[in-house]
Amino acid sequence: MTEPQPLFPATGPVPCAEHPDTETRLRCSRCGKPICPRCAVRTPVGMRCPDCAGTRAISKANPTRTLVAAGGGLVVATLAGLGWGFFPDWQFYWALLLGFGVVETMVRLLNVQRGQNPRGVDLQAIAIVIVLYGMVLSRAVIMQRLGVDLEMLGELRPVVQRALYLRPIPDLLFALLPILIAWVRFR
Repeated sequence: MTEPQPLFPATGPVPCAEHPDTETRLRCSRCGKPICPRCAVRTPVGMRCPDCAGTRAISKANPTRTLVAAGGGLVVATLAGLGWGFFPDWQFYWALLLGFGVVETMVRLLNVQRGQNPRGVDLQAIAIVIVLYGMVLSRAVIMQRLGVDLEMLGELRPVVQRALYLRPIPDLLFALLPILIAWVRFR
């Protein structure tokens, strides 16, 4: 009877898979690939290679692409804000369109490679500001259509509240939904 082959036959130092000029005895705890301390990623279940730890999926910031993505997000937010202003009874759908439309347009225009996940506080902040712009635009369109001026807004009479669809519970939820979508997508 023959003995089973060991999973990792090399017992001495071997070249690192990422840095062939560096010898190492350390291996990824998931796939067994040789890794050196420079490329090893500490996880709760041991040291892992960058592929198994998921650190390769994060894209690097590109200011030009970020500006283009923000511009695309502004276009989507403008269209959704105008639509929300003309058809305010469809708040839930406009909130979804505003949130998902802005972030997915931004992701497409960031031009990341397949499998990469753009993320970061900067993208979160940009997306949330763009979403807020779309919501403010929708309320400005409603105010203009109903003839509500800024002086009336300061008093917040019940007539003005109804005109602007400012009911506490549903409107707060519909306002938070696209903000939450933007925050989670780029987290």
